[in-house]
Amino acid sequence: MDPDKAYINKMEGEINERKAEINELKANVQQAQAETQLQYDDGIEKAEENVSEFKEASRSAWSDIKSGVMDAWSELSNAAGKAAAKFKRD
Repeated sequence: MDPDKAYINKMEGEINERKAEINELKANVQQAQAETQLQYDDGIEKAEENVSEFKEASRSAWSDIKSGVMDAWSELSNAAGKAAAKFKRD
């Protein structure tokens, strides 16, 4: 086989391998985005539930409700931070 043709074939193979790697990375990003969206939606739902409870609660229950709201907000913040870290690492 012609050395130039062999080199071209080798480079085409390398390009195809890189394309496959890129496609795999894109799939990983899409999966991470979907997981992050689910975590975000769950956190928002919990926060909305806590706000609804707060609206309905009496003044004496304020400390309990406040604690629940803060916990939900903390979970949402942690999930967003973890998701951001995944994208920075990858």
